[in-house]
Amino acid sequence: MVLGKCAVCAEEAHQQCAGCKTVFYCGRDHQKTHWKQCHKTECCCYKITENERLGRYLIASRDIKAGEIIIKEPPLVVGPKVASLPTCLGCHKLLKPTSPDEETLVDYYKCSGCGWPMCAPRCESSSHHQQECDLMKKCGYSSTISYDGTVHLESAYCTILPLRCLLLEPSKLKKLLELQSHLEARIKTPLYQVLKKNLVGFIKKILHLEQYNEETILKIAAILDTNAFEIRRTLGNIKIRGIYPKVAMMSHDCKPNTKHTYDGDNFIITVSAIANIKKDEIISTTYTQTLWGTLSRRSHLNEFKCFLCTCSRCSDPTELELYVGGILCSKCKGKMISIDPLDNSSKWQCKVCSHSIPARQIIAGNESLRQELEAARPSGINGLEYFLNKYLCDGSILHSTNTHILQAKHALSQLYSNSLPSLTDGQLQKQIHFCKDLLFVANKLEPGLSRFRGLLLYDLQAAKLVEVKRKYENGGISQEKAQESVSELVKMLGEAAEILRTEPDLIYLLEDKMKELSQICQ
Repeated sequence: MVLGKCAVCAEEAHQQCAGCKTVFYCGRDHQKTHWKQCHKTECCCYKITENERLGRYLIASRDIKAGEIIIKEPPLVVGPKVASLPTCLGCHKLLKPTSPDEETLVDYYKCSGCGWPMCAPRCESSSHHQQECDLMKKCGYSSTISYDGTVHLESAYCTILPLRCLLLEPSKLKKLLELQSHLEARIKTPLYQVLKKNLVGFIKKILHLEQYNEETILKIAAILDTNAFEIRRTLGNIKIRGIYPKVAMMSHDCKPNTKHTYDGDNFIITVSAIANIKKDEIISTTYTQTLWGTLSRRSHLNEFKCFLCTCSRCSDPTELELYVGGILCSKCKGKMISIDPLDNSSKWQCKVCSHSIPARQIIAGNESLRQELEAARPSGINGLEYFLNKYLCDGSILHSTNTHILQAKHALSQLYSNSLPSLTDGQLQKQIHFCKDLLFVANKLEPGLSRFRGLLLYDLQAAKLVEVKRKYENGGISQEKAQESVSELVKMLGEAAEILRTEPDLIYLLEDKMKELSQICQ
């Protein structure tokens, strides 16, 4: 059966590239020839398309299976966030002050060339840092960041990543400048007024890079704010930003169909599907937080990414029947939802009794609750338990899947997971219930192979294992019943491991846990 024309000789072809399924060959020899000549770099399961609303974005060029890798791309450039805790400019790990001897004051190690805090002399020669260091040393600049008794955010880091962009080789800088900036929307914001003075002044007056005008420098800052991905790693405690030109073209969706991880010292990004993606479907990621309500997500995206989201979740007043942004009606305890979720000023109305309140009241109430929740976090388990007890009681306006309740449950669940052996029986039961509640939400908002689901499954099996051990040790269940329960937990951990197997920070933890459970089952 003829499928198309051979990419090499244009004869009728019946053989298809197994990778992209968009190119045809008359035989194996021409497939090998074409692969070596050009298809090796072109073969992919997506294609770039464009429209007026989304700009350039990626769609699937064939059906993509859940778990399949879509893109693997090295960063064009990486570096610290605009305001950063003291960070090594070589390996990008967060720094801790050290004292070389008993008589020396505690401070960070300083680069011998430019004075910026670093891990140690070995990081001075890093390819990330060498070019900027040489330039600053040549211009007589030395960083003044020092440890003053507290570790806090340093605004001076706002200069590093834009500088690294300007120092890229011309072809890479050109590729960077082709990305969307939304500078016209950002230029009048307080942040960009500060950048006009600090960033532009540093580049032009201190480093004497006069060939770059103010607009170009600020455009690069805006490109970073629009397109950069936040790189977070538990190992090394890394929190930086990176630009990935191909991945940056993925469209945003509040219910994404991909996840991404970062591999190696060069922070290569790997994007994989968390669910099956059909041919011609948009390939999406998310730039916001899953447990936020629609008002918060859309406001965040408008402020920081300069667009108003109209995805299926944002367009649904019920948020897939979870009512994450909704509250309970003060009249009848029905669910209050926005009449038009794509209009932040639209009034909110009860689905049961039609009682309504203005949007400004919802916005003010959300901000008050957000501040209260943030104030509870530093108090740890006690503070979060108090918050949940207060707002899940009879008469409260919050329900079990409200954004503030979900965030509190998630934060408390993470604290519980780090203290499982010392939890009371009551707290252990709460942890199990919280994990189940959050899994119910994840199954709707980030279904399939999402990192969120994987971590919740891991935490749930860990809590249930402690529960099984306690019941067995207290004579509450037989050995046979305990082994049966552990066998079920092995299956749950196996699902978590399948989801999280691409996570560099978690793979060893998962392997050790699997061995532990396997030994218990024997």
